[in-house]
Amino acid sequence: MNNLIAKYGVYFPVQILRRQSPWKFAAEIVEQQHLPAAVLATLRDAKLKSLIGHAAQNSPYYRKLFAQDNISPGKINGCDDLNRIPVLSKKTILDCEREMIVPGFLGKTFQRKTGGSTGMTLHFSKEADALAKNDAIMYRCYDWYGIDIGDRQARFWGVPVVPKLRRKEAFKDFILNRIRISAFDISKESCLEQYKRIKKFKPAYFYGYTTAIYGFCSWMKELGIDLNQLHLKAVICTAEKMCPHHKILFDQVFSCPVVDEYGSTENGIIAFQCRQGNMHLMADHLIVEFLDENDVPVKPGQVGRIVITDLSSYAMPMIRYDIGDMGSPSERTCSCGVTLPLMEIMEGRKEDFIRTKSGKLIHAAYLCYTLKDDSVHEFKMYQTAIDSVRVQIVKSPSFGPGSEEILNRNLRTSLGEEMKISFEYLERIPREKSGKLRYFVSGIRAGGQPQP
Repeated sequence: MNNLIAKYGVYFPVQILRRQSPWKFAAEIVEQQHLPAAVLATLRDAKLKSLIGHAAQNSPYYRKLFAQDNISPGKINGCDDLNRIPVLSKKTILDCEREMIVPGFLGKTFQRKTGGSTGMTLHFSKEADALAKNDAIMYRCYDWYGIDIGDRQARFWGVPVVPKLRRKEAFKDFILNRIRISAFDISKESCLEQYKRIKKFKPAYFYGYTTAIYGFCSWMKELGIDLNQLHLKAVICTAEKMCPHHKILFDQVFSCPVVDEYGSTENGIIAFQCRQGNMHLMADHLIVEFLDENDVPVKPGQVGRIVITDLSSYAMPMIRYDIGDMGSPSERTCSCGVTLPLMEIMEGRKEDFIRTKSGKLIHAAYLCYTLKDDSVHEFKMYQTAIDSVRVQIVKSPSFGPGSEEILNRNLRTSLGEEMKISFEYLERIPREKSGKLRYFVSGIRAGGQPQP
């Protein structure tokens, strides 16, 4: 579909029918990305004060919480006062979902649910304006790379198995002028067929799971297909952080920017990578805290739990929501012209740590440095006990008689000699229900006990 027809003839009318109009907020949101830090902080604190007052007055959950904990909403005037409110866990949302919805919004919201990658699927409600602001922020970020509403997208994503849901997603793909490349089948034959579809469709950009795009690019490189013939504006990787081996291949096969996006179903885009390679937080829309295990803010450069307050979500306020990820704040500034603050790194989920008998925690990103070499096409690790891990491997043509020993030796540099390591060789590693490939799955609790 022509991008102008897709934008003005399909997307805009459909969004009007849904009462979602991102263009209403576009001008102010574009302006806010250039605000001086002090002005941005004043704006953010004013939004927070308004949200707290609304939640205290209208949300059954927060009325009860503030009364129980003797919290005075009038004393919360900005981010520095947020620690008066306890952190909101996923379990609390599961238990108190109905109480958290503001009664005045009942019947006027859109229902969303998370993917359940942490083992918990959350249901939550968003009003039309909150979703419209999410879209306006998304297109603000995409505009950094010249991507506009209606531009054609090749989307590397999951495909629903249920026919009704598949038709629903196909309709969404049509509205948003995109084709869907199944992340469930990244075989050589499938990728070649998908490339033919992509070439005919002529997308302006790729978007999707990092591992799905990586798998597609691996086959394209092996087949000698030049992806620069597609003349892409950008490749946007989401849901899974790029590891060094991903970046190496992407640099080889793409001449356009390859970008990290960090977001969630609950909050939309949380941070987005600019042309200087820095991750800018959407601090005009969200308050993002980085907390240690005692809910104390970590220092710049240190890793903490990511806790989010969505300043636009009035139908179901989620104040200080522990999203389950780990990250690090930064004091650096960026020369790209966007003044939004930065995240230095993204560490992944709290569950993404290998644990040893000695109490050592090793982030799963370590596996990208030890298991991904020329002899391995894909890998995945399961920790089955505090002293035992199982590694699934898809061999590459370079895998030789001594490859397993090299991998074993590399793993033990951090896992130690006490860890039992077993290897399992597969033709293909099964994906999650969403289509993602998780590199690490922990089967033990924080104390070292097996999960039930």
